[in-house]
Amino acid sequence: MSEPAPDQNLHLPSLVIKNFRGIDELTIPRLGRVTLLAGKNGVGKTTVLDAVRIYAARGRANILAGILRNREEIRRFTDEDGTGMMTTDWSALFSGRQMPNEHRIGIGPTDNGPGLTVSSVWTTRRESGMFQPSLFPEDEVLVLRIEFGGQQQRDIPVDYPMDAIRRHRVGTMVPELHTETMCETLGPGLPGNADLSRFWDEVVLTDDESLAVKALNLVLDATVEGIAVIGDPARRDAARGRRVVVKVAGQALPVPLQSLGDGAVRLFGVALALANSRDGFLLIDEAENGIHHSIQTKFWNMVLQTAQRNNVQVIATTHSWDCVVGFAKAANDLEDVEGILYRIQRNGERLRAVEYPESELANAAKHRIEVR
Repeated sequence: MSEPAPDQNLHLPSLVIKNFRGIDELTIPRLGRVTLLAGKNGVGKTTVLDAVRIYAARGRANILAGILRNREEIRRFTDEDGTGMMTTDWSALFSGRQMPNEHRIGIGPTDNGPGLTVSSVWTTRRESGMFQPSLFPEDEVLVLRIEFGGQQQRDIPVDYPMDAIRRHRVGTMVPELHTETMCETLGPGLPGNADLSRFWDEVVLTDDESLAVKALNLVLDATVEGIAVIGDPARRDAARGRRVVVKVAGQALPVPLQSLGDGAVRLFGVALALANSRDGFLLIDEAENGIHHSIQTKFWNMVLQTAQRNNVQVIATTHSWDCVVGFAKAANDLEDVEGILYRIQRNGERLRAVEYPESELANAAKHRIEVR
């Protein structure tokens, strides 16, 4: 089988990450329309997804803070009045949990394309032009300086509570110099009703609605005839809040999507996320979760084809051999869509990405070459 030509429409054709969380440096020389990262737990696969999320958001403060909050990276500090407050532990963004001026986070393509940098610098209210004296009594302020393509995007103050910063609209420069790229994330757990409802609202009564129905039918013995989201959007409880129900052939009443199993929820969520990520990124952590080994090939076939049709760049992680085999078969079957597999591994302190091109994926699957 011949290798598909490199996709010229990718948002990120390659990737280099420097000094970000547990990654001192990692280079992935080329990314595909769909890229699957395999490797042991704790090797850094999820950190790669976090880096791409930050790159897509051009370093927006809420995305950076959200990634840290999800990992409980918060710390307590005392203001000048002796009041204890909680703030984001920004040092956790940096490799070694340090924020020295001589080091900076770098995320971007390996060539001369625009990259994102995050560095810690001391600045003044006058230089920054956005810090209010009532919130920042000291003239000098330690900030995270976000730059994209060599141009400053924003400064984020370090030792201040995020809720106060949000109330005072601090940390955003207007106008933004670079607009962010659409990016949706899934996993490692199953998508909840809030995300499923949000996704569904964007595809209902469009051609993408039928894709979601087809995805469900991959895992069910019965046939799904229709899908709806019901419930009161103002209620958050499971009984009355918004939830997904499906009409199954042969049953008089609709049944909750959740009752059909984890595989149904996972596939439905991925299909909707692919539709909602049009012209952007979709990042899937632990892509194998909830999907039976017998349908892995069909699952990846759906992901590869839909990603190509919607101009979505998918980056996913796994530590499942069944997931790797399914991806390998689907990528080899679809000659016009580039699927690339990497094994992320550590050699001592060095992190490496070992590529398995499509021409080698079949042999890797056939002979159980260790890619986990």
